[in-house]
Amino acid sequence: MAAPDMSPKAGKPLVQNDAGSYLAWSGKDQPALAGEKLGCGLLVLKPLGFALPHYADSGKFGYVLGGSAVVGVLPVGVDARERVVRLEAADVIAMRAGEGTWCPGDFSYFILAGPMGVLGGLDAGLLATASGLTSPEQAATAFRSQPAALLTRLSRKLHGVRPREHDRHGIVVNAARVPPDSTGGKTVTAAHLPALAQLGLSVGLALLDAGAAVRGPWVLRDAAAQAVYVARGSGRVQVASAGGASTLLDAEVAAGSLLVVPRYAVALVAADDAGGMELVSLIKSSRPAMEQFTGKGSVIGGLTPEIVQAALNASPELVEQLRTK
Repeated sequence: MAAPDMSPKAGKPLVQNDAGSYLAWSGKDQPALAGEKLGCGLLVLKPLGFALPHYADSGKFGYVLGGSAVVGVLPVGVDARERVVRLEAADVIAMRAGEGTWCPGDFSYFILAGPMGVLGGLDAGLLATASGLTSPEQAATAFRSQPAALLTRLSRKLHGVRPREHDRHGIVVNAARVPPDSTGGKTVTAAHLPALAQLGLSVGLALLDAGAAVRGPWVLRDAAAQAVYVARGSGRVQVASAGGASTLLDAEVAAGSLLVVPRYAVALVAADDAGGMELVSLIKSSRPAMEQFTGKGSVIGGLTPEIVQAALNASPELVEQLRTK
């Protein structure tokens, strides 16, 4: 049986126009995503860019790489109140399946307007009756006048839309408030953003300085897979699995590429000499147990030194280095 393709991939543009672009990573092109039931996308909005209202069949989170935007979220439920928030760089926002939003994979998006709109497939006459409109023509005007698919550019700012600071509570947190974890990066979990518990997801963030900085080897010991997006810079990534010297991936990666670290696999990242690297990870656990293999607080550091010496067939001095670096 041929080994699955684990190579990092760039996203494919689904929409690209004067409002911005939306790129997605598909399980068809990257089988490891489908195998771990993960989906990823990258949304870029230009000034006055507007993502049409939609909802999805999967829970999701968004991480803001840069810039700012106003986002609306309509929770599931009768008479639910729309929450309007301003997002800035390093904000994490969590959205449950079915929640409507107007600022966006193998996700299925159900768009509420435009040629991809879910209402466009219904009979205009029946829509008119159900919506209290006077004619099929009026229904067609209401639900089929938007020519854009997913993204459109507004002609002016929407001054009636005002973000409310209190609307951030429970669905948005800024990663700057999250302390570093044992790996030297940051992991935004349900402890920092309770909505992530309902999604069963966490956000991993790592910034490697220029000069061949290395992160890892690390492992998620709670059987959580992760999709890792290279947001900035370039370097080398290795992923290994059980079976002894079983290298799943050994590749150069650059900004814009995405790779998958399967459950229980071990990963190691080294940044290039120039520029460093920024990594953003989708982790399939709301409270992941991410651990380094070496150093303080690591797997090796937590074992009795004599056990490590016997297991590695190494000297006490070498084991001490591995435990305390």
